[in-house]
Amino acid sequence: MSKPIEPIKVFFDADVIIAGSASQTGASFLLLQLCELGLLNGITCNQVIIECRRNIKKKLPQAEASFNKIIEYSLEIFNNPTNTDLEKYKNMAHQKDLPILTVALNFGANYLVSFNTKHFFPDPSLGLTVINTGELLKEIRSMLSLLADK
Repeated sequence: MSKPIEPIKVFFDADVIIAGSASQTGASFLLLQLCELGLLNGITCNQVIIECRRNIKKKLPQAEASFNKIIEYSLEIFNNPTNTDLEKYKNMAHQKDLPILTVALNFGANYLVSFNTKHFFPDPSLGLTVINTGELLKEIRSMLSLLADK
């Protein structure tokens, strides 16, 4: 009997969650749906949720119901990192984004998905890939085609 495949752990940045809340046709929404189905393990942190709520309330109030469903069904939300945690990765992201990178690394994310990929520059040996939504979907399709070939 073969070993079950562990879901890929994906950390979602605020811009991706907001995009997935605002539109049900894009890659952001699809990735969040894969989390709801349990095919991906979606994670984020309190800082991201606060940023999303603030921006959705101000700029996209019509997306609030969708956002609430996403955080209820698609994402596991972790606390923001401590200053000691931040210190470990201090030169691997823009200062504002360092807590995001730190939570992704602390909780074993395979991917950090963001539209601002240039804000993150983790050491490759840590095993975290920073990627945009379209590229992550391409990688998932590639993984699925390899499974189908087995």
